Amino acid sequence: MWRLLSLLTVMLLLGGCFGLGGNGNSLSPAPSATPTNEPSVEPSPSLSPTPAPTATPAATAEETAKAIIASMQQQDIEKLSTYIHPEKGLLFSPYAHIDKDTALTFHAGELPALEDPKIYEWGSYDGSGEPISLTFGDYYKKFVYDQNFAEAEEVGHNKVLGQGNSLVNLREMYPGSTYFDYHFSGFDPELSGMDWESLILVLEQHNGAWYLCAIVHSQWTI
Repeated sequence: MWRLLSLLTVMLLLGGCFGLGGNGNSLSPAPSATPTNEPSVEPSPSLSPTPAPTATPAATAEETAKAIIASMQQQDIEKLSTYIHPEKGLLFSPYAHIDKDTALTFHAGELPALEDPKIYEWGSYDGSGEPISLTFGDYYKKFVYDQNFAEAEEVGHNKVLGQGNSLVNLREMYPGSTYFDYHFSGFDPELSGMDWESLILVLEQHNGAWYLCAIVHSQWTI
């Protein structure tokens, strides 16, 4: 009997040892964290602020003059109006000598339509001194775009190309301005250049953009 009890004790002890080597008190490694679908967030490197977009640079005076001549060629009065100087308005002079007492000035939004039947007085005819009484459309045909100045023979930048008997007072009337003389030296060879014509656009800058202050028609005068 004593031997049987000793044998059972030994068997129980051995069973306990095997349990330790199996699932008893053995420590399993900690389970890894359950993966998620969200990406890991890493600290962002310091970024300098995105610079604000720079303003579109104003068109050059030459580009503005070309756009104005194009609008005049197309008789696009609405587009022409957008170039009128916001403070000085747009003066029309039928001859190279600008007479501000008689020349008409229109502000933006006031420029008449070519079909406007109203008669305006634009100054006096050279030679006769008679008043130039014309609708805007008729004045436009005679003293603004009476030639295809978009295809001018020559363009003078801050240089008057046509010289007649009229005193050109452009520089005195608009000191510091920029102007473009769209010039034809003549059309009839028999007239030896006495039928030359120019259209002068006077531009000034305002708040970084170029605007039209005056349209001066120039030709041979008596």
